[in-house]
Amino acid sequence: MKKNRSKKGRSARDTANSSAETHYPYSGQDISAFFSRHESVRVAYLKIERSIEDFGHHICEIVLNAEGERLFVQGVEFQQNRFRYPPHLQTLPSHVKKTLEQQVIHRLLQTRVIESPLSDEALAYSGERVIPGTAPFHAYWMHARRYGFAAKRCRGKRVLDAGCGSGYGTRILGLEATECLGVDSDPEAVRLAESLFATPGVSFSVADITRLEALADDTFDVVVALEVLEHLPTESVPAFMEAVRRVLTPDGTFVVSVANRAHQDKEENPFHLSEMLFEEFKELLEAWFPSSRIEFFGQDVWGGTWRLERECRIERIQSATAHHVYLGVVEPEISG
Repeated sequence: MKKNRSKKGRSARDTANSSAETHYPYSGQDISAFFSRHESVRVAYLKIERSIEDFGHHICEIVLNAEGERLFVQGVEFQQNRFRYPPHLQTLPSHVKKTLEQQVIHRLLQTRVIESPLSDEALAYSGERVIPGTAPFHAYWMHARRYGFAAKRCRGKRVLDAGCGSGYGTRILGLEATECLGVDSDPEAVRLAESLFATPGVSFSVADITRLEALADDTFDVVVALEVLEHLPTESVPAFMEAVRRVLTPDGTFVVSVANRAHQDKEENPFHLSEMLFEEFKELLEAWFPSSRIEFFGQDVWGGTWRLERECRIERIQSATAHHVYLGVVEPEISG
């Protein structure tokens, strides 16, 4: 009996924690503002992913285009002939919902094609850079859940997203932050991020993240580096850590992740140069932030269930685990 109560309590906590996180780059206000600017929109891309556990359960990803402005409609679920929208999409106009639902049903019943042609090559999923709406949902969800985890530490703060890629994660952080800057060494990635996710509070810039030369000392309250460490040559990791420590305020927070080199069930990634064991990750953070409080977390891989509150969970750990990804949160030590 005690064991059952524990599972029930854990499930409730998972749901509560999930609902407190931001997983998509738009708020309800962003959605409303988009349709206040555009009376007419068209579906530029439609992708439908079916659950391997329940063939009647689908996740729909849609890219809308209006006068050159894009909107990613993510996380729409279709199950038992009913559509369910995540909270940020509740403000979609009813006529837009009707149009989208008709197209989804037509695609499922008539063509049995689950992915429409993508005319914009810049949005194509290469396996390396995650782009909302076009990347496989399991890949997006794992990455976005890390950003949602980090965003809870960004409210009212000045935030740097180091290694921002396509910029959707910077936008997620920006929903909580006072201002958020995304930097990446790839000019193409920054151009894409600027075209998709720049807002008055969210900006992007090309920068060598191992130096961050254009950024002043003690500038950011929070530095976030997700999917970064494993992409750096081993010899560049110390320079990156030094740059982070320099631009972070003395009482700032550092949220960082790394792929677990010992994870058994994974594909080889040619872009990963510096995956780490837990002990190596722990030693790295403790060496560069010796006077800070450091908490460690592990993240599961996608289980294919489509019970989103339980997928790709992030949980506190204290030692090596079988998690696919490790995360560290570095914060100033609280005195007294």
